[in-house]
Amino acid sequence: MDTTDTFAELQAVIGCQQAIHRFYAALDASDMDTVSAAMADDGVWVRQGEALRGPAAVRAALARRPAGRRTAHLVQNLVVDVIDPGRAQAQFMTLVYRHDADAPLTGAAPLGAPLSISFHRERLVRGDSGVWQFVEKESERRFAA
Repeated sequence: MDTTDTFAELQAVIGCQQAIHRFYAALDASDMDTVSAAMADDGVWVRQGEALRGPAAVRAALARRPAGRRTAHLVQNLVVDVIDPGRAQAQFMTLVYRHDADAPLTGAAPLGAPLSISFHRERLVRGDSGVWQFVEKESERRFAA
């Protein structure tokens, strides 16, 4: 592999890592525009047993989240494999904390036990703008409260 190929692969790995971290940062901040934009037009996110197809379905599902929900998704053991310049796959674990309140919180939420530890497999594509998007997101809980 020459230097150009190595540099392109590193760019892809970092781009995918950023897409994954940006997705969960936005989800935890309730920034549903950023979360839904992370999905490719034909992307599928299998979330809580439901296949959400495309950004509009993701936005609609997340709009049903309780207003007082606060989450923290801690991404660990992230590995990205570049398939070619426009496609990659990733696997990682998330440690998730969640608190549900009757109304949006100000200040810190109470810290309880973690909700779950899940294993994720994802496929990403580089969009026309050069930004990596999800074409397939799915996870399986390995530990649950």
